[in-house]
Amino acid sequence: MNSPALQLPGKVLVIDDDPAFLNAVEQMFAKHHITVMKASDLESALYLYNQNRFDVVLIELDFAPLPGLAFIQKWRQHDISEKRQTGFIVMASNQRTSGQDGLAKELEDIEIVSKPFKDIQILPFLARATATKQRLLSFAEFKDKIVTPYIKSGNTEKAIEKVQAMIPQIGDKGRRLLLNIYEGDSRWQDTLDTALKMLEAKQNDIGLNNTAGRMYMKLGSFSMAKPFIEKADQLAPQNIDRITELATLYLQLKEPEKSVDRFKQLIKLNPEQPDYKFEAFKKLYDAGYDNHAIAFGKEVANPMEIVRHYNNKGVLLAKDGKVTEAIEEYNRALKFFPKFKENYRIYYNLALSHLQLKTADDVKKAEVYFLKALELEPTYEKAKAALAALTKAAS
Repeated sequence: MNSPALQLPGKVLVIDDDPAFLNAVEQMFAKHHITVMKASDLESALYLYNQNRFDVVLIELDFAPLPGLAFIQKWRQHDISEKRQTGFIVMASNQRTSGQDGLAKELEDIEIVSKPFKDIQILPFLARATATKQRLLSFAEFKDKIVTPYIKSGNTEKAIEKVQAMIPQIGDKGRRLLLNIYEGDSRWQDTLDTALKMLEAKQNDIGLNNTAGRMYMKLGSFSMAKPFIEKADQLAPQNIDRITELATLYLQLKEPEKSVDRFKQLIKLNPEQPDYKFEAFKKLYDAGYDNHAIAFGKEVANPMEIVRHYNNKGVLLAKDGKVTEAIEEYNRALKFFPKFKENYRIYYNLALSHLQLKTADDVKKAEVYFLKALELEPTYEKAKAALAALTKAAS
């Protein structure tokens, strides 16, 4: 008796840094009428995913510069709902770590296959990933058509009732959805109590530990949050959202060195966002850790990057009439590399911002900053002209 035909995807994206492997997979899948698009670098992978719709994505676990599980985390938060429900297969070339297995388990709905493989081996994985996409789409439809309307109308209790009734069919997804509804309704204590009760039976559940820690943070109990979030991180490292929470947690607990370590992880996990480092500097500055921000900046950014970022940000703020905020950004730039020649741009714009404030003290500061700009760049004609106009107006 013949086995039923597998339901295979129509179009897949394969991401791997080995072009020969990509070509072999393309030829293998062509026999089964599967359209293959290939990406061997970060930019191509991100572009192809954003520009197309795929049933299944196959991605190398240890892809560089962004690991496969990090790609999946980002795409699970895509702006387009259907793209968030894609079926994923992670291809592992080497022996996996317990942390990688833990993170894959936490992210859920991920197939893991060992490389190299033949079509007789990969076809069942493709079929399961295709079925996963359909299941995820059905669950998303359930949320969008049944749960979300109640939440939007303010009838959270009815939404909870609907989810509770569906738990026998949808299992753990339904239980997590309940937690999400509580959290979305800012019911931090209810979410925490539910998570803690569920943890009694599942002490090593990564998601529940993470939820409990996050709720303690929402309630301002940062020391209580720490063991839960750290346990989840130990069981499943490289979760981008959790690393972000840990960076914030350590700042609240006055452990800036640990926070910097987490920011370094986040920079590596966001290679497509080169300016992410400046978000980290800002958080350190805002928490009062100027010295840590400066030391961190000198380690991960070059002087020209610093000038360009803070100068552009300050100019935009000044144009929006946020002059005080612009001055703050310019001054932050000067703390990193105070003797850098290109700081003349910062000093010039600092002077213009102080002139906008129009007080006598600010006019004096503007004159000083024009002079500092010219010390660094004596041929800067804009500063010369502005200083001359200021001197003439004063006289």
